[in-house]
Amino acid sequence: MSEVIYRKYRPKLFKEVVGQRPIKVTLQSEISSGQVAHAYLFVGPRGTGKTTLARLFARSLNCLDKKETESEPCNKCQACQNFLNNQTLDVIEIDAASHTGVENVRENIIANAQVPPFNKNGYKIFVIDEVHMLSKSAFNALLKTLEEPPKRVIFILATTEIHKVPETIISRCQRFDFKKIPLADVVKRLTEIIEWEKITIDDKVLTQIARRSEGCLRDAESLLGQIIALSQGQVTDDLISLVLPRNNWLEIDVLVEGLRMHNLPAVLNQINKLVAEGVDIDNLTADLLEYVRQIMLYQIIGADFHLEFDDHFIEAIKKHAANFPLADISRLLNILLSKTQSQQAVIIDQLPLELACVEFLLATATDMVSESNKTNKVTATSATVSKDYELLQKKWSELIAALKPLNSSIAGFVQTAHPLEIQANQVTLGFEFPFHIEQLDKPNIKAEIAKSLSSILGRNITVILKIDENFKTNQQNFKGRSEEGVDDAVDTFGGEVL
Repeated sequence: MSEVIYRKYRPKLFKEVVGQRPIKVTLQSEISSGQVAHAYLFVGPRGTGKTTLARLFARSLNCLDKKETESEPCNKCQACQNFLNNQTLDVIEIDAASHTGVENVRENIIANAQVPPFNKNGYKIFVIDEVHMLSKSAFNALLKTLEEPPKRVIFILATTEIHKVPETIISRCQRFDFKKIPLADVVKRLTEIIEWEKITIDDKVLTQIARRSEGCLRDAESLLGQIIALSQGQVTDDLISLVLPRNNWLEIDVLVEGLRMHNLPAVLNQINKLVAEGVDIDNLTADLLEYVRQIMLYQIIGADFHLEFDDHFIEAIKKHAANFPLADISRLLNILLSKTQSQQAVIIDQLPLELACVEFLLATATDMVSESNKTNKVTATSATVSKDYELLQKKWSELIAALKPLNSSIAGFVQTAHPLEIQANQVTLGFEFPFHIEQLDKPNIKAEIAKSLSSILGRNITVILKIDENFKTNQQNFKGRSEEGVDDAVDTFGGEVL
C-alpha cells in the first residue's frame, strides 16, 4: 500500500511537485523557450523529486498538445497517455545499479540513441538513475555519446553520490542540486493526501512522519501509506506505534535536564529505564541528537529559528537554550556522534550511549574544576568581587544610559537584570524571563553590553546571560537602582510600576 500511495499521487504537473522551486522554474523556462540542453545532471538525496522532475520534463517535451509558450504537459494527448501508461518508446529509463557494464550502455543507450524519436517534433530521452553505479568503462562509453549527442536526444542523469561521478561527465551536463524537502512542506503534502483518502490523522502524527523521513518525501508518503493500509479507516495510537517508533521527546527532555545539571546517576537511570520499557536504542539516540541540536540552533540563532515541536517542548528547549552553555552543547553532540555512530556491534545495546554521557559529564566536570582553579588564581579576592558589585550598583544607570541609543527595548531588558556572578573577565547577568535573554543573546548586542561593562569595571569583560532561579531575592539585594532608574524602566516599556 505504501508504494501504491506514492505512485497514486505522483505529481503530473510541475506545479504539483513539492519543493525544488528554483529547479522547476529553470526547467519550465527552458521548455517554454525551446532552449533545452542535451544533458542534465540531477544531484541530491533520495526521495526529493529527481526522477519525478525528470519524467515531467520528458513528458512535457514530448506533449503533442502543449502550446509553444507553455511548459505543463496536457496529460491527455496520445504521447502523454503512452508515457503515463509506460508504453512510450521515446523515454527510456535505466537503473544504472543493475546495468553497470559497458555492454549494457552500448546496447541500451548508445545503440538506441541512434534511432530518431517516434515523435518527430519531440525528443528521445534517456533517464539514467543512480548513474554513479556505472563502471569506469561504461562511463567512458557514455562520455563519447555525451560529447557528440545525436540530434533530438537528451540525457538526464540522476545520482545520490555525485563524488562517484567522473568530472568529465559532470562538466558536460547542466547540473541541478536537489535539496531535502522542508518539514512544513512534507506535512502539507501528507495533509493533502489524507484529505484525498478521506481519512483523519492527527497533525502531530503527520509531523512525526515528516521528521522521521528527514526531508525525503517518498519515505514520508511510504510511512503514511503503511498507516493507511493498516487503518481500515480508523487510525489508533496502537496502529501508529506499529509503523512509527515511539515518540520519546518527554523522556529525552528529562535526559537532557540530567546532562545539563551534571546528574550522572539520573542520566544513566533514565537510559536504562527507557531500554527496559522497550525503547529502540537507535531511535532514542537519534531523538537525543535532534533535541540537543534544536537547543544549539535556538541558542545561536534565537527567536528567528523555528522550533518544530509542540508548545510544551518549545518552552523546554528555550529553557535549556538559556541555561546550557554552548561549549557544553557542542561537546555533547560531538561525543554522542563519536561514541554512538562509529561504535562496532556491542553486546549491551545501550552501552555506547551510556559511555557517551559518562564521557561528556566527566569532561565537563574536569573543565569546571580547572576553571575554578584558574579563577582562584586570576580572580581578585572576594573583597575585589564585592567592590566590582558595588561599582555596578552605583553605575548601573550609566550602563542603561549607554545602551539606550542602541535600542530602548534592549536598555529596558538590561534594566530588569542584575549581576549574578562576577569573575576576572566575565560578568553573568541574571534575568527572570527567557524572552529577555532571547532578545539580548545576539553577538552585536552582547558586544555592546560587554563594552559598557568593560568601561565601568576598567577591564575587558565578556557577558553571560542566564535565568536566575532566585531572581526576586537577588533583585531585591541589588541596590543599584535609584528611583530615577525605575522611572527610566517605566518610560522604556511605557507602563506603570505597581
